Amino acid sequence: MKIALISLDYYRYDKYIISAMKELDIEAIHIDIYANRYRYPNLWVRLKNLINKSFFNTNIKRTHLEKLIKNALSKNDKFDKIVIIHAEWLSPETLKFCKHTSNEMIAYHYDGIQRMPSITDTFKYFDKIYSYDRNDAEKYNLKFIPNYIYEQMEDRNLNEQKIAFNISSLDNRTPILEKIAKILENKNYPYEFLVVNRNHFNFYTQKFKTKIKYLNKMVSRDEVLEKIKRSNLMVDIQRPEQIGLTFRVFEALGHHKKLITTNKDIINYDFYNPANILIIDPENIEIPDEFLYSKYEKVPDHILNKYHVKTWVKQILELN
Repeated sequence: MKIALISLDYYRYDKYIISAMKELDIEAIHIDIYANRYRYPNLWVRLKNLINKSFFNTNIKRTHLEKLIKNALSKNDKFDKIVIIHAEWLSPETLKFCKHTSNEMIAYHYDGIQRMPSITDTFKYFDKIYSYDRNDAEKYNLKFIPNYIYEQMEDRNLNEQKIAFNISSLDNRTPILEKIAKILENKNYPYEFLVVNRNHFNFYTQKFKTKIKYLNKMVSRDEVLEKIKRSNLMVDIQRPEQIGLTFRVFEALGHHKKLITTNKDIINYDFYNPANILIIDPENIEIPDEFLYSKYEKVPDHILNKYHVKTWVKQILELN
């Protein structure tokens, strides 16, 4: 089987899909939009592109992306399947070209459609469409499949410390994270919360004085993994417009960490265990000492394996 994966792998999750495919003896290529993104050589080119976008409906970034994908696909014979994660980045012309070079087109979305409604314009190009959000899958008649465990440890890290960890973008979830930080400080429970502000024009005033670290650039995937391994508790705050489980949940699962989350839908998953997962109300946050200091109860391997990236690949590609 020959597969092409096209994605904007900003957070470095999608590379694990390619690794899993190769472990399953699938011939796979990854067209990483982020790694091969267009970079302006100077300010003049940036300004010129702004003018072209505004008045002539042309975009040098879009042209670069179309050329990148067409060149990569043209070097190969016809693909059995092309998997595209978040197809809203691609023009109709590019999607038509992808459809022409594959026997089957598959889409996957790990974001709420309410946040990017234009994604529905791409649905007509795909044979199968998967969503990580149960509500979106039902509303738009898509196939439901959650995100995946991309790294699974055999057991807990013996060198882990009593510390809660979260990394997230600066957005409407940040005030909730501040509340959690304040509660943990009052309980003398250590934490490391990192908030990344990629928009330098997005100014934010902290409501509470906490030890949250505000950064202006992303933290590498390897560094995040080290922080996860070192912690014993993770914090996950869902966006209000979606119920799909974030990668924070699956990082906690794969590394056998306790989890504090605002996502009430997590109770519907077979790995849910109130000893390991605390669901909180953002308007009235309560974090019992019993949850913080009790032992983690290991999730059975047969359940964990259901959410492993290799199982995810088998489901997306419908492999026996």
